[in-house]
Amino acid sequence: MSEQRPEPESGREPEQPDEIDRIVLRASGGRWVWILIGSMAFVAFGGGMALSARTGGVAKGIGWFIIVLFGFCAAVALRQLVSPGSMTISRTSIDVIRHGRLTTFALADCGPFTTWRNPSRGTTCVVFDHFPDPDTEVTRTNRAVMGGSRSLPDSYGLPAQGLADLLNEARAAGAAEGRED
Repeated sequence: MSEQRPEPESGREPEQPDEIDRIVLRASGGRWVWILIGSMAFVAFGGGMALSARTGGVAKGIGWFIIVLFGFCAAVALRQLVSPGSMTISRTSIDVIRHGRLTTFALADCGPFTTWRNPSRGTTCVVFDHFPDPDTEVTRTNRAVMGGSRSLPDSYGLPAQGLADLLNEARAAGAAEGRED
């Protein structure tokens, strides 16, 4: 399995690692396609219940409930497919856009990026310590369980370890640049 390396926004391969100014990664849409397909199947099933002449009043009510519930799920999945989240990595910060909201982390305020495998979901995510976070019960629990106070919502088309390595490279490049100034 070859590791996919994102290209700089300029579209050309950098000659030196220090030449990377900004990398833009997009969230994967594969999971949302399956959620959309499943939701639409349930909407069709609910429609059959709600609109059938052979079902009783309770079954019609359940059918309409299924249509509304899974119709909402389908709308959310469609929104995620049309406007996926993204992450922009520079030498000084990372900008995460998720659900239309921008969150910026200064790399100087972040600890090393590592991976953590969630045993209940079976997924691996990128975690890090964000030093400006207040010392609350939640951040202490996150640090104890995951090894960091924050986690990233997606791996943006890269393996989790590949994304952690890329973020650590950007963090190191920014720290080296800061020492030179």
